[in-house]
Amino acid sequence: MPERTDADEDRRRSPRFSCGGHAEINCLPSTGILVPGTIRDLSLHGCWVDTTQPIDCGARAEIVVRVNDAAFRAVGEVRAIRGHSGAGLEFLHLSAGGKDMLAGLVTDLARLKAVMNKLKSVRCEMGTEPFRKELEEGEHQATMLSEQFPFLRTVLPVERLPDSPEADGAAFTGKNRTAEGQSLVIRIDLFG
Repeated sequence: MPERTDADEDRRRSPRFSCGGHAEINCLPSTGILVPGTIRDLSLHGCWVDTTQPIDCGARAEIVVRVNDAAFRAVGEVRAIRGHSGAGLEFLHLSAGGKDMLAGLVTDLARLKAVMNKLKSVRCEMGTEPFRKELEEGEHQATMLSEQFPFLRTVLPVERLPDSPEADGAAFTGKNRTAEGQSLVIRIDLFG
């Protein structure tokens, strides 16, 4: 299969954004077999899913998409395949709620991409070492803020299924826990 080019990207009806998530694909007519997959990118009109089982090009399928805490169901058609491990699906039918959920996800992904692009351009303008120093100073400021405002160290309880491997008794207490000695900093590798 030929590689995608920038011209291919320009022909899309809407931009795609890299993201992570999970999918369950039920080929139609349904046999009851769900094909699990990993979402690689998402747009207002479709997504790319890495699958554990091959799906035929042109197949229609019901797909449940889960990205972060958002989930929606759509009927789609496989428009492209890559080897035995991936499928590009076009969304054909979504409920009004599903369209709203998808639009919100794409908006959030667009904002994140804009922030990342801005950070990368600032890094290029400043040079690597001054940018790294500024990031470290920002981390120091975040640590100082969390010391001044202890509630910033509060971690909300995580809800897990009782049979999940990560399940521990603390996750079901419903009480807030405090992450002592940890600053609330999200590390982003802009140098890799």
